Amino acid sequence: MVLNAEVVVVGAGMFGSATAKYLARGGADVLVIGPEQPSRDGSRPSLAAYGAHRDEARIVRRLGWDQVWGTLDTRSADRMRALEAESGIGFLTECGGLALMGKGVRHRTAEMLRLAAAAGVTVEELSDTALGQEFPELALPPVAGGVDGLLERRSAGYLNPRLLVQAQLRLAAAAGARLLDGEVTVVSKEPSAGGRWLLRGTALDGGTIQARAEQVVVTTGALANRSGALPAGHRLDLHAFTEPNLLFEVPAGQSERLRDLPTVVVVDPEDRGNDNLSVYLLPPVRHPDGKWYVRIGPGMQPLVRELRTAREMLAWCTGGTITAEQAQFLTAMLRTLLPALEPVSVRPACCVVDKTPTRHPYIGPLCPPGPGEADGLFVAVGGNGHGARGSDEIGRLAATLVLGAEWDFPLPREVFAPVPAPSPRASGADRPPYLTPPFGLC
Repeated sequence: MVLNAEVVVVGAGMFGSATAKYLARGGADVLVIGPEQPSRDGSRPSLAAYGAHRDEARIVRRLGWDQVWGTLDTRSADRMRALEAESGIGFLTECGGLALMGKGVRHRTAEMLRLAAAAGVTVEELSDTALGQEFPELALPPVAGGVDGLLERRSAGYLNPRLLVQAQLRLAAAAGARLLDGEVTVVSKEPSAGGRWLLRGTALDGGTIQARAEQVVVTTGALANRSGALPAGHRLDLHAFTEPNLLFEVPAGQSERLRDLPTVVVVDPEDRGNDNLSVYLLPPVRHPDGKWYVRIGPGMQPLVRELRTAREMLAWCTGGTITAEQAQFLTAMLRTLLPALEPVSVRPACCVVDKTPTRHPYIGPLCPPGPGEADGLFVAVGGNGHGARGSDEIGRLAATLVLGAEWDFPLPREVFAPVPAPSPRASGADRPPYLTPPFGLC
């Protein structure tokens, strides 16, 4: 059986679910194809089942690294409570967000604060003394020259990405969207489809998926170049990297005190390879096993390695193993920031981060190699480590373009223009500029 729709959204993660909701609310006949829930027990070996929303927590803040992310994050964060109320699914914990900015980028810090003030976002600047008084469990990192503390108390903290996706999909379905739990492996334009897009794939039950659509939106994140979701001959300048995290189990005697911490991001502007101190830290979050874990992850130090093939990505996501170098760095940073924590256990958490050379998401029509070859095919990918908290606005902008509605973002749509992949980068070449410090706010 061939399913027909005006628009097929490929991918049911944070970008795809938000895009589907806004498309359906805009009156489009929408079919979403993607794994509705990621695998937890290894029973779904497909890489598509290991989306960015498989974790328990992602940082939320409105203070952005630049106007693009600041606006995306602020607009999304300002709608989160309404999204919870409309869907009946709670996913946001407002514990506050703290950025520890190296004093070497004070010009950048000043611009961030200016943009936040213009957007009506309240950010407190805290001295070392004030930070120590308010967060006695937290020690400051030894960034050269010291750090500036920037604290958001409202609409900042962390979200549960699985529950966010559930909320978005529930609202998309309420607006008329259909959801098919499966994986798209081929997207093409064929004469037999009457000039429409033909999509093929595999359903969760093992059956074959076939669908036709006037328009397609690919929202498969780091998998975009590796999953078959883009037509043959089309690749984006989009790179996938390991994101090694460690989860430190918090003993009962410390969990209550540490739960008062905000999320923390350290921005170290010094380009010292793996000696760079940029990390992010989440306060204790309750996991499905009933235990509370502090989570820590890196910036884009060289120990964050590129994943060049789908096989490498699947092995990373399913293996659950980080390197000794990665574990040593993260453990040292955890002891630096939370020196009094005495973890009951430590375990790894392996996820993937995608990066674009623009440092911003790609939202818009795919750039075709020839005129008309990709008419009606759009992408919304490239979270750059920021995507969860900005996903609602990213989905809204993607739907705006697909529906042909008026562009109402304060920056031109060209900011988000997808960039086609260049010639393969030589092995061992210098790290591109977007992978060098300062890494921005994760």
